[in-house]
Amino acid sequence: MPELEFIKLLQTFGPSVAIIAFVLWKDFRREQRFMTRIEKLEDYQKRILQNLVEKTTTSLVQSSECLKAIGHMIEHLARVCPKMIGKNCDKLEGSD
Repeated sequence: MPELEFIKLLQTFGPSVAIIAFVLWKDFRREQRFMTRIEKLEDYQKRILQNLVEKTTTSLVQSSECLKAIGHMIEHLARVCPKMIGKNCDKLEGSD
């Protein structure tokens, strides 16, 4: 007799359970695909940002070196031609 009760339960609730199980399985698979896509996008963004940081760092170092060189050139020009800083430039450094 328990077999008859199981068959009655299966006939009554079987389609509903099958539909619920299918929907849960489908949502689970969708969530897995979604997580895979998110991980791929995060990896892509990480690679892009690392590359950008490396290039920016290199540019900042080069820019700092250029600014330092320009500062040295300006100091040298100021010594060679004092007129640049408001003094008379008739006598150059090292000439009599």
